[in-house]
Amino acid sequence: MGKKSIIKDWFFSLLILVVSIIVIRNFIGEVYYIPSASMENELIPGDFVWVNKLAYGPRFPQTLLSLPFTKGKFPFTHNTNSFVDWIELPYFRLWGYTHVKRNDVVVFNYPQETDVPVDKKTTFVKRCIGLPGDTLSITNKTVYINGKQIEALPDFRYSYEIQTQCDTLDDFITRTFNVSDASFGYIGDKYDYMLTKVQADSLRKQHWIQAVTLMSSSYSENTLFPGGSRFMWNTDNYGPIYIPKKGMTIHLRADSLTLYDKLISTYEHHNLDVSGDSIFIDHKYATHYTFKMDYYFMMGDNRDDSEDSRFWGFVPEDHIVGKASFIIFSVKQNHGKKSVMGRFNSGRWFKWVN
Repeated sequence: MGKKSIIKDWFFSLLILVVSIIVIRNFIGEVYYIPSASMENELIPGDFVWVNKLAYGPRFPQTLLSLPFTKGKFPFTHNTNSFVDWIELPYFRLWGYTHVKRNDVVVFNYPQETDVPVDKKTTFVKRCIGLPGDTLSITNKTVYINGKQIEALPDFRYSYEIQTQCDTLDDFITRTFNVSDASFGYIGDKYDYMLTKVQADSLRKQHWIQAVTLMSSSYSENTLFPGGSRFMWNTDNYGPIYIPKKGMTIHLRADSLTLYDKLISTYEHHNLDVSGDSIFIDHKYATHYTFKMDYYFMMGDNRDDSEDSRFWGFVPEDHIVGKASFIIFSVKQNHGKKSVMGRFNSGRWFKWVN
């Protein structure tokens, strides 16, 4: 066998391997790294999660001229795109064996990035709280869907103010509750921590703790979706808000259009103009609009430390990547000089995501 034949065999073997990996990543599943604590305790920084793309149906790539395995940016750069948007295919998704359900942990493209193609936007992971057609509201941190309280998962975390004279509270909470980034800070003898209700109740039983108080948020203009003085909501008291469903028709009003203007213009690609109290879609006077896609409302389990739909609105169906299914392995963020095995969260390996 000649040298050229060996090189040719190696080349075709490598080509088949690369094509196989691309097919798997696009149509079957992919591993994603969790960088933030917004989904703690279900997912923590350092987790590597398998995202099942078959569940909701694999989404066909929309940006054809793209360098694979680069996540949208050239390696070792922050601002240089590894794709060009000269050719973009319309959104198309194959059938999945299920659909997005309430409380599913979903990976999706960040809707707020409007200057890049959908499939090249940054990926987020949150829990789906509101489904298409739902009316969602939050009252005193409790979520209601269509007027009924939904069951809260036990690992949801909230911000608590803890008052104590103990100067080792950080060590105690980190060691006892295995919290990855326990403290927001402290002033005098008061500390702010992100904890579950069970953890907060456990702290109250400690004789050296003076008080454990659930923190509440205040209204801050234009920090939450959709913004404006008409919607004076905060993260604890939000809505009611209707989550659009494909085929549903709404009456358009200029005073409430901020709820749906981005859906009509950015996500469903219509020309939208407002003149006084009159609304024009594609240069035609409009009093109603029928949605072309389903939309979802996402929230993080770390409820008081999560940038989610309360801040930037609905997630369109064409932004859905897949379902976070299980943790393959997990790396400790602050491992110091520990041994190689000591740098891993071995107890989180091959753990299903609930």
